[in-house]
Amino acid sequence: MPNKPKSFIFCVHAHQPVGNFGSVFEEAYEKCYRPFFEVLQSHPRFPIAFHVSGSLLDWLESERPEFLRMLARLAGTHEIEFLGGAYYEPIYGLIPKRDLIGQLGLMRGKLEGLFGKTPEGAWLTERVWEPDLVEPLLSSGVRYTVLDDAHFEKASLCAPVTGYYSTGKERHKLDLFASMKTLRYLIPFRDVFDTAAYLHSLKAGPERVIVFADDCEKFGLWPGTHDTVYGQKWLDRFFTAMENDDRVRLYTFERYRREFKPLRSVKIPHASYSEMMEWSGGRFDNFFEKYPESRYMKERMWQVSELVERSDVSEGRSLDFERSKTALYRAQCNCSYWHGVFGGLYLHHLRSSVFENLIKADTWLSEGAGFELVPLGSGERWRLRQKELVSFFNARYGAAMEELDHLPSAANLLCTLQRRPESYHRFVTPNGNFAGNVRARRAVPLHQPLSIHQILGTKDKGLEKKLCYDGYRKLSFLDHFFAEAINREDFQRSSYKEAGDFMDGTYRAELEGPAGAEELHFKRKGFVRLGRKKHPLHVKKNVDAPGPGVVRVAYEIRNESRGPLSFCFGVEFNFSIGELSLRAGATESDVLCRTFKDAWRGLRIRLTSDSEVLMHAVPTETVSESEGGLEGTYQQLAVLLQKKMTLAPKTSGKQTFTLEVLKQT
Repeated sequence: MPNKPKSFIFCVHAHQPVGNFGSVFEEAYEKCYRPFFEVLQSHPRFPIAFHVSGSLLDWLESERPEFLRMLARLAGTHEIEFLGGAYYEPIYGLIPKRDLIGQLGLMRGKLEGLFGKTPEGAWLTERVWEPDLVEPLLSSGVRYTVLDDAHFEKASLCAPVTGYYSTGKERHKLDLFASMKTLRYLIPFRDVFDTAAYLHSLKAGPERVIVFADDCEKFGLWPGTHDTVYGQKWLDRFFTAMENDDRVRLYTFERYRREFKPLRSVKIPHASYSEMMEWSGGRFDNFFEKYPESRYMKERMWQVSELVERSDVSEGRSLDFERSKTALYRAQCNCSYWHGVFGGLYLHHLRSSVFENLIKADTWLSEGAGFELVPLGSGERWRLRQKELVSFFNARYGAAMEELDHLPSAANLLCTLQRRPESYHRFVTPNGNFAGNVRARRAVPLHQPLSIHQILGTKDKGLEKKLCYDGYRKLSFLDHFFAEAINREDFQRSSYKEAGDFMDGTYRAELEGPAGAEELHFKRKGFVRLGRKKHPLHVKKNVDAPGPGVVRVAYEIRNESRGPLSFCFGVEFNFSIGELSLRAGATESDVLCRTFKDAWRGLRIRLTSDSEVLMHAVPTETVSESEGGLEGTYQQLAVLLQKKMTLAPKTSGKQTFTLEVLKQT
């Protein structure tokens, strides 16, 4: 008796992050999206399931409407089944449930309006599954989603996992399809014959559907794939082979669900695809522990979400509410919150886009000025709202400025990143090259193309010089104490010795003064270590706003020891600005005022001291992994102002710094 035909579903997902450069959208369109669907047009017997994120859909609607018309024609012939999803591609469990439901509804309405199709399925962002997603998905009209086979293996199903299953309670069931990791590594990196042979080798009857579901960008945008997929016609040959293979029946998810029932009910724990589980250390939430910058973005996003929710209840659906909600949704795009093989969190323009949208949403809905205590998940922050600036101070982290928003530009000028070790840094050798020949290390024939996870190399030279790590977050108004003034190289490489315990210590906060003219006073009793002894110090830093775009911090440092003390006091600032003239760094003595130019946004940041200081200004770069290989990425400009102090017992030294943000003239 001949073998029964295999059931096969082919699904691709297309996405570009909110805030990505227009040139990247353009390149992805020309190398991947357009040629992929042009090839598909010539294969009417090959149906696909397709998900396109809202951020990419917005760009296509604005810049390439002819592409959407092509999709509409293909959908009209039932060659494309659209999957819905949360519009701006958030991690579903990362955002409030009300926002998830809102984003799912937004995508549903968009697909209905553009293509006349109501999606039954939803693409699960980065396959990050949480058991409590069943209810919001079902309430939003979602009937199925796609997980990786790794999810089902965690639920004790034996590999290789094929077919589809259900999860939930009683009549409230969500269907779950199992996508195969092996196929993700075969397509399109191995010969069409090898892929077909693997499909035929699987012991799966028609009722155990085989699913391929992966990024569309691997068909032309990933390194080397454009020539393979289109120049060597891999995609055309694959579609032809599947159409003419009488041992394979081609389906979309909806068609398959109409013919077959779920195999069984399962309970899937928290999981994602295997690579994500490796990058995150087993749980996606671990990214928020490893990267405090990501945790802070998430907490600010939740805080703004609550503001939008309160505005909805109290003010109705005004124009400000609607555009604030859209900005909030855009700020929830997942790519800036984590880091794997692509740049993600390490890409400044993506992090900056998150804050840009949060600032806009907050500004449209908020009123008033002055200091306010704002609750966040990791602790309260003091917010200073002015006409042109909004700043956040973290009393539990050195009373440092954690965020500085220039409202006219909707820009967080402290969108900074700490340099920290990553596992792939071990591949950078002393000569700055990648350690070893990747192809030689893999059990893959040299004539065969490799997956994205196997083509890691070095994009930039001299990376070993950029492998420096910080022991603290790169904020502003960070309080340093040194035995002697440190030099510029040690500051840039973070290779100096801290003598005090104030830089990331906890300060006590008090708001003092009459309404409209309050000052925020931070105080800490700590020490400075000189030689082998620790000497008690008391630091006060008083924050006020003498102008609409000005923040002033006045320091008072009191020697609480029994003898005289001589040390160097330093205040560090970090600004996520493009200051082209300081890419090599600078040192200046006897500085009273220095202005830094932001070439990215046309702004100036002016730092003023009430007495002369020694200034170091240096660029900060990280070494991160991208689809193009290991590369150095400029993150921020670091500025250190130092002053020698000699204090008699029970006496104080004073120093005042003023930060002003101005538009370029």
